Amino acid sequence: MRSSPAPTADVGDPPRWRRPLVVAAKVLTVVALLAGIAFNLIGLPPLREWGEIYRLDLDVYRIGGRALLDGVDLYGVLPATSVDIPLPFTYPPMAALAFAPMAVLPLTVASTVMTLMTMVLLAVTVAVTVRSLVTLGPADTAWVAAAGTAAAFALEPVWSTFDYGQINVVLMCLVVLDVLPRRTLWPRGLLVGFVTAIKLTPAVFVLYFLLARRFRAAATVVVSFLAFTALGFVATPDGSVRYWTDVLVDSDRIGHPGYVANQSLTGMLARLGLDDGPRTLVWIACSAVVGIVAVVAMHRALAAHDRLTALCVNAVLGLLVSPVSWSHHWVWSVPILLLCIHSGLTRRSVALPALGVVGALVLHYPAHWRLGPGRWDGLSWPLWDQIQASSYVWWGVAFLVVAAVLPRRETIAER
Repeated sequence: MRSSPAPTADVGDPPRWRRPLVVAAKVLTVVALLAGIAFNLIGLPPLREWGEIYRLDLDVYRIGGRALLDGVDLYGVLPATSVDIPLPFTYPPMAALAFAPMAVLPLTVASTVMTLMTMVLLAVTVAVTVRSLVTLGPADTAWVAAAGTAAAFALEPVWSTFDYGQINVVLMCLVVLDVLPRRTLWPRGLLVGFVTAIKLTPAVFVLYFLLARRFRAAATVVVSFLAFTALGFVATPDGSVRYWTDVLVDSDRIGHPGYVANQSLTGMLARLGLDDGPRTLVWIACSAVVGIVAVVAMHRALAAHDRLTALCVNAVLGLLVSPVSWSHHWVWSVPILLLCIHSGLTRRSVALPALGVVGALVLHYPAHWRLGPGRWDGLSWPLWDQIQASSYVWWGVAFLVVAAVLPRRETIAER
């Protein structure tokens, strides 16, 4: 009697050790995600006490929205915030119109709504970014998005966005949705135009559409911006005239450029103590160099159909050359780090994964907050402290250089 042959594993079956590892990773993801949600929403002892979290910038948004609803001068003297700090409204009138729904809600409710919305849109950003890199099914995409969102909670730009009640993640998500998907349900460029009408800096993404030779999308950005800006004129004609003729060029409303949280070229130069005239000349020169490197990097990325790299380069260019890029504006580090991780997993390069490791450390433990207490103006610091205080700037420049010189190959999104 012949014995039956021993069963053999299917060649396509995953190794036995993989299943427990996947289960452990999913459990860790759920725990980390819930911890991050709790920390940013209601507190997480001992890291943060239980209770309501006051979000200063959201309070200012609500005050602006209320001023619009009440017909009060949007750019005049507004009521103080809940912590008795008088702050001006610095956004275009369309932004006040967008914030108006928050103004009719109690601050606690508005804070919860804003936080939950930001969390959802952060997860959407991660999911869309990942799908531009690899082909995954819906379930796998959801798990990767959950893991990426949980990890993003540990980055200072992200947690500061939550703490202040800022709109950075909202703006980033809308830009990502307008650029990365192969097809959109709306005219491409519509969302970029909308967010530009809310906060002018996203206008920099017109460069992406121009270099990608998507001239219709670039034109749509302009038309969309003008249409939503016109809504601002309808809502507050006097406020709109004042904003576009006076407030827009009043840099004093934004704050001192040397403040340590300003992670832009201007902020770095201001902390070195340069006067306005010389600083402007140096800024122009530095911006020109950075702009050339960025255009080269974007051109090479687009030639290889790598939309994500081109978009991230465009975002970093905007952050570097903007007069003020507060550290929480650097939420674009999330898709950049995902790009770095993908590069490491696919062994496309060593430079990008290394840059990702450095970036994760810099963004998790930012030097500007560590060195700032007692000398927030950033002036008269020792050279080494100055270098550390502009860590986001150096990391951003390094990313542009790496993106400009690395070999390119097609990404899954365009195959």
